[in-house]
Amino acid sequence: MQHIDGFELWQRLGAAYFRELSTFGALQDDFLLKMLTSGRVLLLDRGEVLYSVGDRTAFFYIVLKGSINNFIPGQDGAMVISRHHESGDDLGFVHMISLSDRTATAIAEEDTTILEISIEQFYQLHEEEPEAFGLLVFNLARGMARTIIRMADKLAELDKKLFQLSPRR
Repeated sequence: MQHIDGFELWQRLGAAYFRELSTFGALQDDFLLKMLTSGRVLLLDRGEVLYSVGDRTAFFYIVLKGSINNFIPGQDGAMVISRHHESGDDLGFVHMISLSDRTATAIAEEDTTILEISIEQFYQLHEEEPEAFGLLVFNLARGMARTIIRMADKLAELDKKLFQLSPRR
């Protein structure tokens, strides 16, 4: 994992690129640039582990380019994919907010660039830029809502399959 200069990435990709990422939707350029320069921008190589099950949580991440998969331990000890994160997605936000340890292992599916935001930086953004912070939280909540909907759909699909497999009464 290597550190990348956030300002250089901003210049290379351009403001319009960042505005298109779902977590950054409708945020002003100066706020986005502040997030990139006050947080840590990291490059993960394909297959590199970002965090593991049981790790303490002090950060959440936004995928800027690339993709990351979350894996949870299965019943047989093998790792099972639980979520796929693409550019614009956040990961680890729920664990940071809930102050709980990681329940998954995050592994870069390809070379991936992420923004790491600490709980301290998150609070500082709240203090210094309350309006922009509110919009950021709204975007993060929207991402959580979409995840809950996908999970509910998947549970309904699994329930339907189980019902079809169970003996009729």
